[in-house]
Amino acid sequence: MAALGHISVPQTHSRSIIESTLAEAILNGTIRPGTPLRQEELAEVFGVSRMPVREALIQLEGKGLVRLRAGKGAVAVNLDPADLIETYDVRLIIEPAALHLSIPNLTDADIQEIRGHVRQLESETDPAAIGRLNTEFHLALCRRAANDRLLKLVRAALEEEEQIIRLHSAALGADALGRPDHRALADAAADRDAVAAIEILHRHITAAADTLRAYLSVREGAGNRAVPVGLTRK
Repeated sequence: MAALGHISVPQTHSRSIIESTLAEAILNGTIRPGTPLRQEELAEVFGVSRMPVREALIQLEGKGLVRLRAGKGAVAVNLDPADLIETYDVRLIIEPAALHLSIPNLTDADIQEIRGHVRQLESETDPAAIGRLNTEFHLALCRRAANDRLLKLVRAALEEEEQIIRLHSAALGADALGRPDHRALADAAADRDAVAAIEILHRHITAAADTLRAYLSVREGAGNRAVPVGLTRK
């Protein structure tokens, strides 16, 4: 963990700071896929006990950035490109269902928030902020679905997409985000038109999957078959 140096964290928020710091290091390549993440070393890096380190690693495993192995500790994760495409396939199943349940129940305040995310996405250029805003936008559309299990699945898939955006937004290009679709989704939500919203969402996710598939195909054809630094899902 020499690449991380020594990081002093307050005891009251140590778990969340350790989690976010390790996630960022895995996503930006500071911690490479397959790197062992030893609790003793990390505890020394952050100046804490092993407990918050262990809790942070458990959270990171849930996000697909870490694999915990019984008796062998944790390692940073790198997924196969096929797993990235499957993220979109999963979204095509679960997110329209959540949107269908949510649209009729959206409040005027929800619509204002959704439109705010659209405006921010249109002007933002930082990949990390774009990924976060994209997740927040889609979750805002689906949040009024009265099905907590479904929403947890949607959130997990969107967090995977967020990591794809953070790592590959420059290569995929601005069109990969489908910004016109964001505006159209916001308009359909404002009209409480679930049918139109689902149609737009399906087109939106399918186009994103096609863009990623084409990008990965070009990478493979160029002889660069490995997808870099700890990707998980969209």
